[in-house]
Amino acid sequence: MLRKAIDFVFLTRPTLILPGWGFFVLGYLHARGYMGDLRPVLEVPPWPTFWYGFLATTFISAYIYVLNQIYDRESDRLNRKLFLIADGHISVGEAYTFSLLLLLLSFLFGALVGRDFLLLLVLGTVVGTLYSLPPFRFKGRPFLDMLSNAVGYAVLNVAAGYVSGGGGIYEGIRATLPYFFAVSALYLNTTVPDIPGDRRAGLITTGVLLGERPTAVLGALFVLLTVLFSLWPRYNPFMLVVGAISLPFYSYGAVRGDEFSIKLAYRVSGVAFVLALIVKYPPFLIPAVIVLIALKVYYRLRFNLDYPSLTGR
Repeated sequence: MLRKAIDFVFLTRPTLILPGWGFFVLGYLHARGYMGDLRPVLEVPPWPTFWYGFLATTFISAYIYVLNQIYDRESDRLNRKLFLIADGHISVGEAYTFSLLLLLLSFLFGALVGRDFLLLLVLGTVVGTLYSLPPFRFKGRPFLDMLSNAVGYAVLNVAAGYVSGGGGIYEGIRATLPYFFAVSALYLNTTVPDIPGDRRAGLITTGVLLGERPTAVLGALFVLLTVLFSLWPRYNPFMLVVGAISLPFYSYGAVRGDEFSIKLAYRVSGVAFVLALIVKYPPFLIPAVIVLIALKVYYRLRFNLDYPSLTGR
């Protein structure tokens, strides 16, 4: 029973929830007026609405990731990743029940934040569900897969943090442009290693449609746009630094066009984002270390894998 309970925790994909927390915190910092420079912020939010929003965002993200694994179980099996549902450690029925519980918890906590936050949850539920659910299946539709990832993962998380910090929903969405392009770039490159398995599973992702090198070129272009939109119309030194670190690696991946270089680009950008966030908001170091250690231990003991890793899958 204990092992099954732990499996359910890691079914929520903490590797994706951790940077999702980061986007939420950045939205909060935007709302509080702390994002105009790179000075560290040590404030621990004292307002209950922040923590209600944090929990609601965590649960809605987990719902989306579990639902995605239910419908991606065949391609995950072919690509040899995310083994819990694909290899039958958790049944499809159990995963459905768990996902609905996560969705319910999200809206219960979201209702404590307010109407604007509930609107963001509704949008997140729609985008996240259509991403996986047939016949819509944005996951398997070129460019819609990228857009739904960028909107659901970056825009709505940042806006949710902004609203939880006392800001308005429209101002929060306006602050998300650099994050939108950064996540679009990262998502594009992550489709490249999955191209063979996605083709066999009948999924026409952006990576499958364009091929390895054109996908990497488009990813590099989006990182360039991240840098440009960090300069104007709203100066965002945090994303300027993350984009500037990431751009050479994405450019190199676009020139080389091989899987290793393309994977290295999105892994470096992810590490750069987390490290920059820890510098900007040092309290984030605590959950980051806990999650990364837990992931290393879990995947080593459960599947004998070194994960997460800069050079592995």
